[in-house]
Amino acid sequence: MAMPSAIPMYCFVINLGDDTERMALITAHLSTVGMSFERWPATEAAMLDYALEARDGIVIREFGPWAAGEAACGMSHIRLWRHIIERRISWAIVLEDDARLRGPVPFDVAEWDLPPDADIVLLNRRACAGVTRHRGQRFCYADVTGGAGTEGYIVSQAGAAKLLAITQPLKDPLDFQMYAHFDSVRRSDRHPFFWALPRNPVAKDVSVTAYRIVPDLVEHADVESSIGNRRHARARFYCRLLLGVNFDHDYYYCGYAGTQSVSPDVVTRNCRSGYESVDSHFALTENVFIRGVDISHCREEKAESVTKILAAKGADTVRLSVWVDDRSALNLARGLRLARAATTAGLQLYLTLHYSDGWADPGRQPKPKAWQTFGVRALIDQVESYTQEVVSSFCHQGTPPSVVQLGNEITNGLLWAEDGHDERGGGRLHSTWIDGASWRGDDQWIVLSELLNAAVAGAREGFLSSEVGRVMLHLDRGADLAGTKWWLDRATAMGIDYDLIGLSFYSLWHDNATIATLARVRELQDSYPSKPVVISETAHPYRPFWDGKIMRAAGLEFAFTPAGQFEYLEAALRTIRGAPNGAGLFWWGACFTDSSLEPCPDCFRAHALFDAQGNPLPALAAFGAVP
Repeated sequence: MAMPSAIPMYCFVINLGDDTERMALITAHLSTVGMSFERWPATEAAMLDYALEARDGIVIREFGPWAAGEAACGMSHIRLWRHIIERRISWAIVLEDDARLRGPVPFDVAEWDLPPDADIVLLNRRACAGVTRHRGQRFCYADVTGGAGTEGYIVSQAGAAKLLAITQPLKDPLDFQMYAHFDSVRRSDRHPFFWALPRNPVAKDVSVTAYRIVPDLVEHADVESSIGNRRHARARFYCRLLLGVNFDHDYYYCGYAGTQSVSPDVVTRNCRSGYESVDSHFALTENVFIRGVDISHCREEKAESVTKILAAKGADTVRLSVWVDDRSALNLARGLRLARAATTAGLQLYLTLHYSDGWADPGRQPKPKAWQTFGVRALIDQVESYTQEVVSSFCHQGTPPSVVQLGNEITNGLLWAEDGHDERGGGRLHSTWIDGASWRGDDQWIVLSELLNAAVAGAREGFLSSEVGRVMLHLDRGADLAGTKWWLDRATAMGIDYDLIGLSFYSLWHDNATIATLARVRELQDSYPSKPVVISETAHPYRPFWDGKIMRAAGLEFAFTPAGQFEYLEAALRTIRGAPNGAGLFWWGACFTDSSLEPCPDCFRAHALFDAQGNPLPALAAFGAVP
């Protein structure tokens, strides 16, 4: 009986034509391990046409001339995948010319003993390995849970076809776009892993079954980077975070520093919730900016038309408040219905949990009626389970929140014990007691940290494996950066976990709330470099309002007119957009035009982005006017 013929494992080395020195180095290296290969000509950055596409129809977006080398790198791999498909190559090893093998590798596909469902197997040490799911005779294969790099992998013909689908168009660094579609990354990449980016909507249903060789077979040679500072903004951020490499300096080359991957041994386990995480934080990068509107007061019968208007005007996210009591005005069922309307209009969701049956703010943080008899341990457990249930409700109906705000304006804490009761029964930071000894401030912070970390755990648990959102702490101190920093320093010292800093900023109600003051949010960058800032609430009147007397814009920067409202919003958007840590801005009370939902003071109606008849005001155009 004739033996079946071996299936060859082809090997390709990607190399720029003018980089003969690197080609000579890898040729000499591969000869020592007895590997033959075919040189694959890398795409030259000069070939790119940023207005439309590359010469042979590979569509690129959002790279810009500063990242030409990185875009060209991605297209080098894309062209090679096309070649693999055209030649009907069953499996191929792909190496960049700065890759180094740790030893000889098989030339027969069967000797790799690959997982039968594998599309791609990463060989590099910069890819993070999860649980080993396949143990072959020669190699072990683990899930890919995160990491970086495309310097070494093996890919099937079917895998190459999937990768072609998800990289059309190519919008992110290649490993970003690849990893975002790895099914194992989507399962495991909860906070605070780093690679769960939104899927390419053109190929949102394409999932790549990816594994990593354990132990790794490819390491990154310590040679000069061909890309260096000319990187996509998101890639620069992750190079710093994951690899210890800083490409933000003026010099061209920066060698690798310290460990070259997020090692599995830095994975820690949260003792309360049991989720695994890397001891760091996900952060929005500098070219991600959210333009949002709070629609909590939108009348349900108008939700479809309102959200379509917002999307058409340039907003991309809506903010929704949810109160605990099912009979309250802003209950969960109503929030779910508004979320469906917003998602249908193409808008993302920012969810605000008040942990109250009504409004929560610095002067009032009452417990929900149903929780008032809970001791602090029961309250902590309730916060986690409630948060998990609410977040999962939005996820399960197909409207997952991209941001979950834990409490509302919690400068003075949240879930206060009732007046006259022991403060240890809640998370009040500043006592209202006049007589008698107040509980010590540090102890109050301990209770608050327990409550907030329970909320964080619940939010993480509520996200489905295919969805990843960020959690926010929200203070009312947008015009008081010193107060904000003091609070955040204490929160950090207490180990409170969060991703985003949310601030309220109102020119009418906050002292010294000018555009110049707003620009000072950049001062938080040095202290909290991985915590982007979102202006969670802001607003400005489009007309004078009645508050016991007619209130006009005396002494303020912007008039109480439709034009003044537009000018304020445009200036605020430009200011936060221009801050290195500015991640977004939301207008509060946009639909607070009448008292159909709850009593509505005239000052709130004057801050809306729709007039009393429901017509959109000129200020809405500011969302689309700021690039």
